[in-house]
Amino acid sequence: MDHQNANLATTYRELYRAKFQNDVRAGTKTPFLVPLHLLGVWIIPTLYLAIPHKNRPWLYRARWLVLAFIVAFNLNIILHVSSPDCAAGYGAGLVGSWGVVWNFTLLVWTRPQWEAKRVNIRRKKTLEDVRSNSHEESTTLASSQTLENGNAATNELAGGCTKEDPREQSQATGLQLNEHRANDHGPLHNVKERRTHTGTKPPEKGTGISEMLPSPRENGNGTWSAAELEKLAAEQEFEYYWQEYPADASLWTRIDWVFDIVSTFRMTGWNWAIPCLPPYEPPAEVGNYQLPLSSVGPQRTKQGYSRCLTRKELFLNRLIYNILPNYIIADFCAVFMTADPYFILGPEHNKPLPPHLSSLSPFSLFLYRTTLSFAGTVCALSLLFSAGQIALALLPPFPQILRFRAHPWHLPTVNGSFAQVLDRGLAGFWGAWWHQTFRFGFSAPTRFFLRHKYLKPGSPAAQLTSAAFAFLTSGFLHASGSHSAVPSHSRWYAPPLFFFLAGLGTTLQSRLSRLLAPYTKRLPRWARRAGNLAFVTVWMFATSWLLVDDFARCGIWLFEPVPVSVLRALGIGPVADRRVWRVDVGSLVRWYQGRRWWEVGIAI
Repeated sequence: MDHQNANLATTYRELYRAKFQNDVRAGTKTPFLVPLHLLGVWIIPTLYLAIPHKNRPWLYRARWLVLAFIVAFNLNIILHVSSPDCAAGYGAGLVGSWGVVWNFTLLVWTRPQWEAKRVNIRRKKTLEDVRSNSHEESTTLASSQTLENGNAATNELAGGCTKEDPREQSQATGLQLNEHRANDHGPLHNVKERRTHTGTKPPEKGTGISEMLPSPRENGNGTWSAAELEKLAAEQEFEYYWQEYPADASLWTRIDWVFDIVSTFRMTGWNWAIPCLPPYEPPAEVGNYQLPLSSVGPQRTKQGYSRCLTRKELFLNRLIYNILPNYIIADFCAVFMTADPYFILGPEHNKPLPPHLSSLSPFSLFLYRTTLSFAGTVCALSLLFSAGQIALALLPPFPQILRFRAHPWHLPTVNGSFAQVLDRGLAGFWGAWWHQTFRFGFSAPTRFFLRHKYLKPGSPAAQLTSAAFAFLTSGFLHASGSHSAVPSHSRWYAPPLFFFLAGLGTTLQSRLSRLLAPYTKRLPRWARRAGNLAFVTVWMFATSWLLVDDFARCGIWLFEPVPVSVLRALGIGPVADRRVWRVDVGSLVRWYQGRRWWEVGIAI
């Protein structure tokens, strides 16, 4: 029977691929194409925002036409784009729906050319100095390859210079502490709130060098002395600064700035960085000395998000704590999922169960499947995000193209601390522990209403609006993924219902916590944590079937999460399919030429 279920997984992979090809021939579906289907997420908003419109009201009003085209384009992706790989087919709907959400964020809820600024890096020397010291510069740039082994401050500066407009280079005058207070987040973020989350406090004006010394980790022999600081200041060729929209710079500089904000969903490195992340701002300057990048801290927030300061640290941290354990768990999930017809066809299947499941009670089987689904989702996402961060920081050509944007400083951890779930319940689960990739887009409408005084900060209406936008938008994303999936028996309306209930549960628990606070605060911490964990566990098990059942109907678990199956190589698991190499030709990208001239590109 294990052999039959293993063949069932292989059979349905082929059936879904054949169905997709039939849909393509019938003209009802097209594959997800790169770069075509990235037009509505990255390309068009980048090109539009690269044109200065602060002094051109007519051009700013034209954003509604741009937005209308982008929405129509992305709705077409949701309705008519998929992939022969079931997970990629689901992802097509996510891309289309996120394109709608993100462009509303960039074009309606915010005004990037007025309000956004990023931490950037530039040379201190003028162009004349650069030309006369070209040999010295090349030596300095070469030292970026030894970022982890040499002086941390000097090397991290040398490792990330971005291409700047010559006029901007010649005006490099440095940061003054009284001009750029720590954690300046502009009009869209409450700076006081951000500092409360991170524990950051800006240095006071006139602070002495001895009081501004970096932590001992910056120097293997102890903290920096005043003499060492002066020497370091003289040697530094770079400085960090806030870069607002470079309206007068070259087109390339504007595209670089705009593409950065369009592609950075958590706003790392920007004054719009989501508040649960470590702070992002230029290092403070004391006299003629700007502190190293690592002085912008803390490097870990109370929500549990942390960042590394060197590429070596990033690689080892992500490899040991994220990739290796999640690789094994994802492999385990894949082995046992392909042995269960539920994960292949969904809960409505009529296939016989394997022996290790047929003896379980209905409730035990439900707990098993829900737990396996949750573990598979968490581990697959963590594996994907962690591998992506390593690729951005270390794998050519990304570091060479992104330069300073590929520095580990911009790549904090994906998930927060699970202690947030224990301390805050569902609010901590969704608002801190779960990955916050889409948080800026989810919260942008509420911030817009607060800024224009349609809502009062801290009011019940503001809190309800914030939760409604976050969970309903998440429901829209997953409903779109369900609709674009290859199998035709998915139920796109189930995920929005799950997220509606998630928002309801979060609000309910928060209200109950406030009402019962006079009584619960007398309890020991472990008891309060146990209560929060119990509420989260019961609520998630009672409602998550709406989401995980639809995942199964969409065929998501037929996706191979690891290229080499360690467990199958060791003979572990109830599956007869012992192929160790899990990548087949049908899952590889390929060149595609459709019926129309624009339907061309790399098909995923």
